[in-house]
Amino acid sequence: MSLPSSGSKLLAAVDALGFETLGSSFLGRPIVGRRFGGDGRPVLMFGGIHGDEPSSVEVLLDRIATLDADAPVPVWLIPALNPDGLLETRKNSARDVDLNRNFPAHSWTAGYAPGYFPGTGPLSEPETRALANLIAEERPRAVVAVHAPFACVNYDGPAADWAAAVAAACGWPARAHIGYPTPGSLGSWLGLDQGLPVLTLELPPGEASGFRAQAAAGLVAALDFFRRPPS
Repeated sequence: MSLPSSGSKLLAAVDALGFETLGSSFLGRPIVGRRFGGDGRPVLMFGGIHGDEPSSVEVLLDRIATLDADAPVPVWLIPALNPDGLLETRKNSARDVDLNRNFPAHSWTAGYAPGYFPGTGPLSEPETRALANLIAEERPRAVVAVHAPFACVNYDGPAADWAAAVAAACGWPARAHIGYPTPGSLGSWLGLDQGLPVLTLELPPGEASGFRAQAAAGLVAALDFFRRPPS
């Protein structure tokens, strides 16, 4: 699937999917997703929480045809959590909130560095509430958040073996720490606080065309890990 990397065209491609509406952004744009595969607790995959990371949306859109044909495990896919930011190719939401600082982790803090406004309180934003509501309803067994541009497989919670398998497939290193504090992040909330396996697949900088095969290999491995027989 070949897609343009501009935010507006990617958002149009997401809207054209006809996926279920899970909520709305601050400016009223739909946040959409779809469940693939059979019954059971799914793996949740999402991208586009930062609107200036359009490659995170594009590599997930690339997966749809494969998941539609034969999802190896149940999957919930949300291509673009921050449609307002994606449209403008800007990191934060329309309210200038860094949505990956707005989750109800024990580490959430009202203090912030420039560009990292965490909102007025945990889950103050409609985008993060839409994701949190889906998590409460579906109780995913694991979460993959796709980001850019650090070219690594970051992990939180009991996910070291999972990260190693994904890193071996995509060629980017597994890292337990991204290199700076992430208070109020999804990984802090679900991985560190609740003990859920969480991967942050950090894509390299630039357009997805430069690393499409590696991203695909990593995302395939992320799902295949959960259909392996226990050792």
